[in-house]
Amino acid sequence: MFRAFSYLLPALLVVVMTATTAEAGAGKLKPEFRIDPMSYAANAVSLQQAAATAKQNHGGKVVKAETQNRGGRLVHHIRLVNNGRVKTVLIDAETGQELSP
Repeated sequence: MFRAFSYLLPALLVVVMTATTAEAGAGKLKPEFRIDPMSYAANAVSLQQAAATAKQNHGGKVVKAETQNRGGRLVHHIRLVNNGRVKTVLIDAETGQELSP
């Protein structure tokens, strides 16, 4: 019985380690969508400021706001809903200028 268990234990460890590694890799972001914390510190316009500006200029309710790397620039993507219509506003994180989609 002990001999059978000694063969089964390493096999189970391999299965568990493989599943754990696969799960850890699935949660990683692609490099083009990963933003390091130091980049946030250099932003002249925070995500919250960009959302407030978009709401003030276009009206509606902010339903989603995120910062993405777009061609080497950090851009705030703000999604607004106003009277059932969805509008996406792009704001440069460094200058605060609204960009065209």
